[in-house]
Amino acid sequence: MNTKSICKILAVAGATIMLATLGAFSTSNTNAQLIAPSNAAVPGYLTINTALVQSSGLNAILRTNGIIPTDGSGGAFGYGIVTTAGLSAVIVSTTHQGVRDSVTQGTGAGPIWHNHFVRLAVITTGPCASNPQVTAITFQQPGRVLISGSNAYLQGIPSSFTGTDALTGGPLTLSPGHNVQNVVSFVLAPMFSGGALKAVCVDDITPAQHVLKS
Repeated sequence: MNTKSICKILAVAGATIMLATLGAFSTSNTNAQLIAPSNAAVPGYLTINTALVQSSGLNAILRTNGIIPTDGSGGAFGYGIVTTAGLSAVIVSTTHQGVRDSVTQGTGAGPIWHNHFVRLAVITTGPCASNPQVTAITFQQPGRVLISGSNAYLQGIPSSFTGTDALTGGPLTLSPGHNVQNVVSFVLAPMFSGGALKAVCVDDITPAQHVLKS
């Protein structure tokens, strides 16, 4: 994969940020904490066949097997980049209708794609059981995300970000770094109790078939 090929991909997507030349690629290891087995068939857009990751400044191109919904028709789902920080700080791009947890969504709660840094935890006695549960999430957006056809483009992701926790309203700093270990897709499952949101579970976590890093 050379610079010309990557720039062509970004041009098709209308992206304005050019990725630097990608060097020798290597396949990443799976982060076992985040991989939850699932036997259910998944839509093509939840299968990432190739993730191209440039660690310097952290830009990534995620190529999936289906057209990625931008109108809420796919429900609540997203893509995650797992680093050596593990569950304590995960880079995610998500879409969901009806819940406003990002300033990028404006004044509404529409399915506008946006980025977060999140902290996850597996609380076996909690509502998510053995699946990861969101315990902290940035309200402001680190970097940018662009969806075009079957591809997702994450651009300018910082190694650390300070903002507001969308769950508590308090200050929050999360530092995933840029040492990428895996790229995954996932489905978000909100859990309610008495009409109130009790927890957000991260289900159907599926690792990319190929992760190529430079």
